[in-house]
Amino acid sequence: MDAATTKVAQRRIALGKRCLFAAVPLLALLAFAELTARCFVAESTLAKRFEQIEQIIVFLGNEPGQSIFQPDRDCFWRLKPNIVSPAERGNWWGGVMSNSHGLRSREVSVEKISQRTRVLCFGDSTTFAFGADFADAWPNQLQAMLDSGEWGVGSGEGAGSGKQPSILPARHSPLAIPHFEVLNAGIPGHTSFQGRQRLTADLTKWRPHLTVITFGNNDGWRWDGLADKDHAITSMNPATAWMNHSRALSWLRSCRLASGQQQATDDTSRWAERASLNYFDPNERWTPRVSLDDFAGNLRAMIDLCRQHDSEVVLIVWPDQRQLLNQPTWRLPYQEATRQVADEAGVACVDLIPPFESAGHWGVDRFLPRDVIHVDQAGNRLVAKSIAPYVRVLLNRDGVVEAQPRDLR
Repeated sequence: MDAATTKVAQRRIALGKRCLFAAVPLLALLAFAELTARCFVAESTLAKRFEQIEQIIVFLGNEPGQSIFQPDRDCFWRLKPNIVSPAERGNWWGGVMSNSHGLRSREVSVEKISQRTRVLCFGDSTTFAFGADFADAWPNQLQAMLDSGEWGVGSGEGAGSGKQPSILPARHSPLAIPHFEVLNAGIPGHTSFQGRQRLTADLTKWRPHLTVITFGNNDGWRWDGLADKDHAITSMNPATAWMNHSRALSWLRSCRLASGQQQATDDTSRWAERASLNYFDPNERWTPRVSLDDFAGNLRAMIDLCRQHDSEVVLIVWPDQRQLLNQPTWRLPYQEATRQVADEAGVACVDLIPPFESAGHWGVDRFLPRDVIHVDQAGNRLVAKSIAPYVRVLLNRDGVVEAQPRDLR
């Protein structure tokens, strides 16, 4: 080896040492930043969507610091378990909010799956029954109907429209499973994106015989110019997995999103008011939380997941009070997408718009004051009556027995 080659090798070694010495303090600085972030940056600050729903429920009357939600990395937020809100908060937020499993249902057992005919009501605040007392929520009214035997409605006001479920496999035999359990897995503010994220866990845990899916009420909602999937943290490889779980990098990411979209200005209550009131202008363009194409894709994915877990599916088309009054609403395309997906997939679809329309002013008046989506006790009963025939198919392998419509008023 000549002198020139030796000098080149020495320079390379020296350069490598300098790079190594420079990397050590950089790594130490990153570790310190991560440790500091984990000590002082709350988990809720990592998910902008969680911050946004917190602002909205405070605007809607919930007390600051008394959230019914907890942050979740997969679906932004979930219901806290064992929540009971004081009745003096008013009709919207008073009463039982969740059991020990984070469901707005009576206490249930995970172990006794084989002893129950389970119906999983899976959706958003319309399933949760925002604004209604615990017993008045339509999943809980459906539970009461099943317990009392009052669940045979074939047509009229109390019946929805759509395809009947297919004949069920042997494990759904009424002789083998004599008892009923209706689980209310509705989470206020959730979209089909969030539902798709959490459905597998619920199907695996509860093994429902029938899953009633209700989404589309929040998917077209405009919050901050970003879709839910833009806020989602996904892990595609070990490097990005580490980055996504880094508290410091997640905090920086949240700051960048907030700054880039000028989300949540100095007056956050004004942002929450605009988001909550959700004014509709058909001439205005905006980025929905879930696009129409993604919404349809999410429904198809959830249907596939249910079939993989041997669960029948019913899709719900939920009414908007504005359409009953012949006023424009952005929910119309999402309603039509639900019908189309149900038809393509060959699953049952309960369209709640005809029952509410046929009820005339009574149907319009079932919505809560200053609310175009959530319904009162009688409205929740109408929903339960409309879904009940599809549950009956689980108990009668020959199909639904026609019954005379009942006066629901």
